[in-house]
Amino acid sequence: MEEKDYKAYLSKVAKQMILIHDANLLSRLIIRTLTRQLDLKHAGVFIYNKIKQEYIINISRGKKGLKIPVGFTKITKNNPIIKFFLDKNIPGNKDFISAPQIAEKKLQYKDNQKALNFYTALEDELYMYKANMIFPGFFRKDLIVLFLLGDKTNDSEFSNDDIEFLTVLSSDVVMAIQNAKLFEDIKKQLDVNKQLFLNTVETLAKAIDIKSSYTHGHIERVMEYSMILLKYIPANLTKNFDDFENSLKISALLHDIGKIGIPESILNKTERLTPEERKVIEKHPVLGAEILEPINEFKNISLGVKYHHEKYDGTGYPCCLKGDDIPLIAKIISVADSYDAMISDRPYRKGLPKDVVIKEIEENKNKQFCPVVVQAFLDAVKDGNL
Repeated sequence: MEEKDYKAYLSKVAKQMILIHDANLLSRLIIRTLTRQLDLKHAGVFIYNKIKQEYIINISRGKKGLKIPVGFTKITKNNPIIKFFLDKNIPGNKDFISAPQIAEKKLQYKDNQKALNFYTALEDELYMYKANMIFPGFFRKDLIVLFLLGDKTNDSEFSNDDIEFLTVLSSDVVMAIQNAKLFEDIKKQLDVNKQLFLNTVETLAKAIDIKSSYTHGHIERVMEYSMILLKYIPANLTKNFDDFENSLKISALLHDIGKIGIPESILNKTERLTPEERKVIEKHPVLGAEILEPINEFKNISLGVKYHHEKYDGTGYPCCLKGDDIPLIAKIISVADSYDAMISDRPYRKGLPKDVVIKEIEENKNKQFCPVVVQAFLDAVKDGNL
């Protein structure tokens, strides 16, 4: 695959993975991606089970005789494979482990019996799974997933392009797995307890927040500002206030959930975005709404996610909605989001002075922002709540 082709393919696969909330379906997509794009005889996926504290083969595909039944194979943290990636005292390149790499290490440590024993045990593990390479996927410092890769069908070695492909794919897979796990938790909590449910949503929000290194805390601040603005919105505009308040809080926390599907190279870019990169990032409201679509209870919540970048004069995105066509929940988040964006530091500029931000929001009444929400904002500022 040419470099341009595989990057475009990865972008497409990343979006597909984020939209899948079922671990089994997600695993099948991962295996299909690995075997087809790397032309492998065999591949498997070990996913960490936090409750059982072990890595379980979730799915395995390959030629006849190489398939491992789902859940049949389990490995604990004492397994040489896990120790290799997690134990800092074990020497070696921790980006991946391969059969040729192990052979080199056995020669290197032929006079060190302890090291030789370890790499021999590691070699046995790879042989048992008929693996040429095992590639890790980390979330922060936690080892979340292991890709078990067999030989290529033409028996060639893995190239640098293959390693780069796996590096990018593993990052997307980890985020997709975390996303799927969190959505499973959300669904369970819907029938249990609203507060526990909200805690789960906040955990998901933090997972989104951490992907962008320079906007840390943005999501929670937008939620807090949205809650303040709501207090100043005329009561006749918010029927069933308690339901609206709850929906607004969750929607504000999840307003940037679509950014899970945006490459980190764009989210964390320290210079201004190019027009092409801007088009990519402007997809996040629609992607966010698509992620939430399978959850029926999120129908109203997704309105804030999808439309928080619409502008009152109809020049926003993604749908160029205008005036009253924009849901109130999105209008509130729009002001809260813009306020935080302007007062916060960014890599390419310092945060603006508060008086400048207030003036900017007031001047954009009836342009970018709904006049009712702008007035709520000004009232909150006057009372010292913003």
